[in-house]
Amino acid sequence: MKKPVGVTHILAIVIVIVGLMLPLFAETFTVQLATKGMYLGVLAMSLILLAGYADMISLAQMSFALIAGYVIGIGVMDYGISHVILVPLAIVAATLLAMVFGLIAIRAQKIYFLMMTLALSQLFYGIAMQWVSMTRGYPGICGIKRPFIFGYSLLEATPLYYLTLVVTALCYVLLRRLVHSPFGLTLQGIRDNPRRMAALGFNVQLHRYIAIVISGTFAGIAGVLIVYFTGVAAPSRANLPASVLVLMAALVGGASILEGGLLGGLLIAFLMSIASQLTTRYWSIIGVLFVLTVMFMPNGLLGGDLPIGNWIRKFLERIAPLIGISSSRLTAGRNSNDHLDWK
Repeated sequence: MKKPVGVTHILAIVIVIVGLMLPLFAETFTVQLATKGMYLGVLAMSLILLAGYADMISLAQMSFALIAGYVIGIGVMDYGISHVILVPLAIVAATLLAMVFGLIAIRAQKIYFLMMTLALSQLFYGIAMQWVSMTRGYPGICGIKRPFIFGYSLLEATPLYYLTLVVTALCYVLLRRLVHSPFGLTLQGIRDNPRRMAALGFNVQLHRYIAIVISGTFAGIAGVLIVYFTGVAAPSRANLPASVLVLMAALVGGASILEGGLLGGLLIAFLMSIASQLTTRYWSIIGVLFVLTVMFMPNGLLGGDLPIGNWIRKFLERIAPLIGISSSRLTAGRNSNDHLDWK
């Protein structure tokens, strides 16, 4: 007997097909926007690991991304070190910074945790601005050389797009396995009732701390992608607007599930591009849309009881026969454990 095919499988197939074919029919600018949306999605997913599964909203994700960028920039521009060595070092640097931030911020909870991460990120921003001999100050490190992968330069839009697509998919798979692992389920239990979890013998603070460190690791991965996309590592990458942008991506898509981070990252990237072409005060448009989202869709596009989930299901039911899957198997998959939880 064949295993029923759930909506998650169909949605994954559709996303993979569209993702692989996008550079074949889209313009270079659209490919670049999609690349930006994906690395922003990785940042949003790293935040959702904390906000959605551990009830800790952080504004320090861009600090972890920036320190990874500095490792790449300083290593390449000042010492000529190979990217093969620098990429792991950059991720380790982001993880170490997350460990330091976590030791301080873990003492706070709820809104106080958010304010603590904001203060730490602004402290890191100030250091990056003033340590001119190392970070080049406000302009940052510009013109960072990109590597070649299989003979293709990451200066070109298409190779960088496919690299970002692969890395984003791997991050999503790893984070999805993590949140469905015993550790992830424990985090959700701590989110819902930390006192009861502590009474059951779980070390609440240790689990929260590990979540912060893991979140910083994935933010560091996004930081590497940002450097390869922009060629710049500057303090402005970790200022307050940049940190809020990651939070907006998570909230717009749905801060309760990882898929919301990916959707929010893509939406914010394209929205900022469209709004910036309409007016120089595009942040006002984005701010208004963000306020409307919080007012009318507080759980985001995928995180609440909205019709978008049913729309996607109906769409997948229509295209399932086109890729060789009968609608009966798809319908059976609804009642199995292999489904996409929109809540």
